[in-house]
Amino acid sequence: MKSTIFKSGLLALALITTISSCSKKEEGFTITGTIAGLDKGTVYLENTDEKGNKTIADSAQINKDGAFTFTGKVSEPLLHTIKLKGEEYGAFFLLDNESIKVEAKKDSIFKAKVSGAVQNDIYKSFYDNEFKKIQSIAGPVYKLSDSLTQNGKAKLTAEQQTMMDKKWKDLQTFADGLTDKFIRKNKDKIAAALVINDRIVSYGTPEQVKTYYAVLSPEVQKSVYGKQLKEAIDLNDKTAVGVTAPEFSQTDVNGKVVKLSDYKGKYVLVDFWASWCGPCRKENPNVLVAYKTYHDKGFDVLGVSLDDKKKLWEKAIEKDGLTWTHVSDLKGWKNEAAVLYGVKLVPTNYLIGPDGKIVAKNLREEALQSKLKEIFSKS
Repeated sequence: MKSTIFKSGLLALALITTISSCSKKEEGFTITGTIAGLDKGTVYLENTDEKGNKTIADSAQINKDGAFTFTGKVSEPLLHTIKLKGEEYGAFFLLDNESIKVEAKKDSIFKAKVSGAVQNDIYKSFYDNEFKKIQSIAGPVYKLSDSLTQNGKAKLTAEQQTMMDKKWKDLQTFADGLTDKFIRKNKDKIAAALVINDRIVSYGTPEQVKTYYAVLSPEVQKSVYGKQLKEAIDLNDKTAVGVTAPEFSQTDVNGKVVKLSDYKGKYVLVDFWASWCGPCRKENPNVLVAYKTYHDKGFDVLGVSLDDKKKLWEKAIEKDGLTWTHVSDLKGWKNEAAVLYGVKLVPTNYLIGPDGKIVAKNLREEALQSKLKEIFSKS
């Protein structure tokens, strides 16, 4: 009898705990913070929506002790930033309906200590653990590569290329393994969807995105960040190898409108890049070699810049000796062609055939030369 009463008591206690925790969550969030070094001013709570747009959700006054408070309610865990007016960066975290404490210093709010945010702690743990392990392996590999190639000025010997190929492959396998374990372990957490968005959408393959989306729990799939993944999958399907490349038009450096369809009948590499992108500038000589080798055989390049300053864009074209047509709407990451193609990082490129269909994606270094050699040796 005592056992039954004891069990009933535990069940009641569990029910009370569940009800109280649920009701607490329904009340919303409270953020209490301090910014050392400030005794007045305004601090802002900025929301990042599902489209990546940033809007001010709330503001609060800082008192003489550098303290401030935000209260409110979110429908689900969403990324927010606490920042000062005019500052580009701030304390970036995943906000849920919890009691959260933020401790920051005036000149380094982006380094703020955020405590009490359970979902954020899970998300942050990936970068504090798995990602740091990946970086510790990746750093020496990148240094070795730069040393052997003299920062892109020298060509690797056959032996060096074989060695580096193995190192890159081993690094990818290591990174994929750690990321895979994190996602599967946290498949019912928002953190998993965010990590897929951060790491797999940008750096993985469309097939990997589909695989990991399917791993997520139905609740996470229905979240804002789950919906982002579904949009990425749908977009990838629209720009998959074998489908007709979406049409777009933009103006060149002289203001002339150039359309993708102008290149029908040729093989054209649509190359998304930017003057400020180091890896793009490093890849440009390789694209230039391909252009000079195969242009007379029916190959062309259409550069689409994610710049927002025309002078820097034009200067980079001239300095790198890029003699093909370049277009841009000078909207930066909001470049309409880049948005249409779902470009999340640069360089990104699409090789499009004479029939307007996508032949291959992201051909870089030797892969670009090999593919073009394969195509034009047949013709």
